[in-house]
Amino acid sequence: MNILVTGAAGFIGSFLTRELLRRGDYVVGLDNFSDYYKREAKEFNLDLIYRYIGESSKYFQKEEVDQVLSKLNDYREDTDKVQKQGSFKFYELDIRDKDGVQELFEKEKIDSIIHLAAAAGVPYSLKKPILYTTTNIDGTAILLENAARNEIKRFVFASSSSVYGKTEKVPTDESYKVNKPVSVYAATKRMGELLCYTYNHIYGTEIICARIFGPIYGPLQRPYGMAAQKFIRQVDHDLPITIYGDGTMKRDCTYIDDEVRGLILCNDADMTNWQSEVPGYEIINVGGTGDPTSVQDMADLTIKHMGKGRIEYTECPPTEVPITCADTSKAQKLLGYKSQVDYEEGITRQIEVYKLMPDWYKQLVITRK
Repeated sequence: MNILVTGAAGFIGSFLTRELLRRGDYVVGLDNFSDYYKREAKEFNLDLIYRYIGESSKYFQKEEVDQVLSKLNDYREDTDKVQKQGSFKFYELDIRDKDGVQELFEKEKIDSIIHLAAAAGVPYSLKKPILYTTTNIDGTAILLENAARNEIKRFVFASSSSVYGKTEKVPTDESYKVNKPVSVYAATKRMGELLCYTYNHIYGTEIICARIFGPIYGPLQRPYGMAAQKFIRQVDHDLPITIYGDGTMKRDCTYIDDEVRGLILCNDADMTNWQSEVPGYEIINVGGTGDPTSVQDMADLTIKHMGKGRIEYTECPPTEVPITCADTSKAQKLLGYKSQVDYEEGITRQIEVYKLMPDWYKQLVITRK
């Protein structure tokens, strides 16, 4: 397939791109290198993609990229690293650039879109709300418009479990009302789902809104706004792990490989016989184990596998919800999806790769003012 992956240089996007290439797809990657975190982190992700398909690295020394790629390949259970090598083309482009996005669709033949690009994270959305609304709403509308105009077969929208807000139903399934978002980020993701519904209704575009239960964690997790990576870096720099509240908050963390598998299942699924309430449109919880990990346990496991560390408790922001826990029965029924990697195994891998990374990576900003 010819698949457009937006946010391809990001954490999830780069893992997803490598997996699509592994099975022989042609991937068109798009990313705008937003200043949410350092550009170098995304450039390293891109080099991992280039080296994966046997091309030269473009930003970093081949040796430092290859040692990380080798470790990532070691985590695979299968012995064949690449089943059928695909090809990759990258565009540095902002999804809010209407003309630029239209030009991309004129140049490339696209069969499906997996739309990950977004202004991400809950706390930062309170500081730059307009960035979130223009990127996550306007940018998504631009992509949907081009998908409809070019008769794209499948559009997978990366939504978020944040849309559930302070849910009283645990585990949470897709029928739960989502009209009370508690952050700007959550509100923009819900609006993205509604836009997807509208474009399906008007143009018949097949759309799956994948409500991603996070945090998504694992090797090379994005360096800002994610607890697991923040905890690792704080311990590495001999700083206390900062926990919101008393540590009892729980998160249904999803390991990166599990999330990627779920997104690909969304992309490939035959929706013909799904008997959906709205034909060709579905919302599915993708990710989550149904067994959420407390923030206290996340911190304790980080200290265990780093071999050092201490904890400091801080005030909990109003945007934080007490628990996220996915009911993935719909994903299991429709997609055959189920998480496979437990938190301790996943965080062990994340720490192992972190230790292999160059010094510039370990010095990335820990907190943002």
